Amino acid sequence: MSTDYTVTLTATDGSSTTVKIIDSINPLPFSDTWEGDATALGASNGKVASWGMHAAVLHTGPGAAGNVTLDGFRKATKKGDSGAGSKLNDMGTFPDGDLTWHCDDVD
Repeated sequence: MSTDYTVTLTATDGSSTTVKIIDSINPLPFSDTWEGDATALGASNGKVASWGMHAAVLHTGPGAAGNVTLDGFRKATKKGDSGAGSKLNDMGTFPDGDLTWHCDDVD
């Protein structure tokens, strides 16, 4: 069984995209994944790292170079929680730089 978080990312220019973060409940590193719009993010899925830290990092590009960082996003995040973050990846239509995130649903 897993816990799925539906999260809306909004860039400073007002553009937005939605991702699903999947907590697989497997304790091994890189067991958790994300899914989203490949047009917006340059990839349709990838690994999630840094659970337990102050941020969740969604790997969107080759190696560790491309990522979306969600500051304050944790396994205890609930529907309605929000925070800031950033995107570092020159792929996709969603702009690089600062963003905000909002947890729309936890299933």
